[in-house]
Amino acid sequence: MAWMAPSANFFPAACINDGLMDLVINDGDIPILKYVELMTSVEGKSFFDNKLLSYRKIVAYRFTPRNQADGYISIDGERIPFAPFQVEIHPGLGTVLSKSGRYEAFGPPKWKDA
Repeated sequence: MAWMAPSANFFPAACINDGLMDLVINDGDIPILKYVELMTSVEGKSFFDNKLLSYRKIVAYRFTPRNQADGYISIDGERIPFAPFQVEIHPGLGTVLSKSGRYEAFGPPKWKDA
């Protein structure tokens, strides 16, 4: 879903039934103050304009750690084993509830009027 908090439309291009997921990637060596600035830009709607990250619509991905024996992998704040894993979309296997009965995100500001 698009909203991560009432004032943070974190994934403005997320569509409820497009069969795709939104992948945001940033380098792990961003200085801490730059990372805080990046994360606080979500509410200001300038997050996806930042050159420190990459954004893609995807159907699946495979993650394989390389060139090191141990490390830290976190998904939604939960630590998972430092090992290869795969994520893919299974359309129709979930239910989405909303206050209005419809999808509540309007898309990125520059796409809204297009």
